[in-house]
Amino acid sequence: MLLIEEILLIIGFLMLPYGLYEIVKSEADRSVKITLVGISVVLFAIETILAVMQ
Repeated sequence: MLLIEEILLIIGFLMLPYGLYEIVKSEADRSVKITLVGISVVLFAIETILAVMQ
């Protein structure tokens, strides 16, 4: 894994909880919040899998 990929993965890992917190505390509907949280978690999981596989 390239150094830049590792740095971006660590930044993503550190920022994920804050992003989820901001989604949860927003004033959107519950279904929108669940959708956004789901998309965020799935994209982060895909990013992690792709970074580790290389």
